[in-house]
Amino acid sequence: MKVLIINGSPRVGGNTSLALDEMVKVFESEDIETEVVLVGNKDVRGCIACRACAEKGKCVFNDVVNELALKFEEADGLVVASPVYKIAFG
Repeated sequence: MKVLIINGSPRVGGNTSLALDEMVKVFESEDIETEVVLVGNKDVRGCIACRACAEKGKCVFNDVVNELALKFEEADGLVVASPVYKIAFG
């Protein structure tokens, strides 16, 4: 079994990474393979609904989405993590 873990934080080694490191430890203690992919600091183009992905099997924009699509197919499970920021006023 393999779990793909997507880290949406732009901060390498930040709190989201620390939380995911703990999840990796739990998965690995259960003999579950993991792969963590940091996407929060990468450019991702928005979908333009051109449907080229359906014809060509990949997005026309050559970004991390094409890399992740292959990893989705290989994974049995998925974890998506993103930081939550709170701005205090006053």
